[in-house]
Amino acid sequence: METEQIDRQFLGRRIKSRRIGQNLSQETLAEKAGFARSTLSKIETGNLSPTFEILLKLARGLGTDLAELLQTGGPSALTGRMIVTRGTPDTTITDANSALSPLAPQLRGRRFQSYITEFTCTDIAEFGPWNSHATEDFLFVLTGDLVFVSEGYEPTVLAPGDSVHFDGAMKHACLARPGGTSRCLYVYADKAG
Repeated sequence: METEQIDRQFLGRRIKSRRIGQNLSQETLAEKAGFARSTLSKIETGNLSPTFEILLKLARGLGTDLAELLQTGGPSALTGRMIVTRGTPDTTITDANSALSPLAPQLRGRRFQSYITEFTCTDIAEFGPWNSHATEDFLFVLTGDLVFVSEGYEPTVLAPGDSVHFDGAMKHACLARPGGTSRCLYVYADKAG
């Protein structure tokens, strides 16, 4: 069985377990998250790889943050506010445009989330619906060039060492240059609360 399918099945079981643990039906969670019950059913059975937008909605519907939803290990043995991440993160969530790997998902109650993100889509015509979410976002380019496209602004090419702060509610798309991948540090904070 390929790794992506195993990851989808693991994530599906994790979401189902959390939903059942909160005594929520699929219909109720889907309504709270703002998408169709059939979509949730496909995610829980591992037949659909959710987009970043859907994962954010699921986390909010379950009353948790995205990093905690994606965490693969047990509870952190640390009681302080420090987590050291070494090497490659354990979990990666992929969609048609990117791969997100959470950093320090064991750290609970933080005000921001951080990820290593690889943007792979190189053609805006193939990107699909642009992203939009109620967050304040920051991208720092680690490797490869990032083409940042957003409503109301001209596309901007960012090279390694460049960064962009932006309102996540503004429709946007992140692309790699043709033939490459753009690897970035992605940090966001929910606007609500």
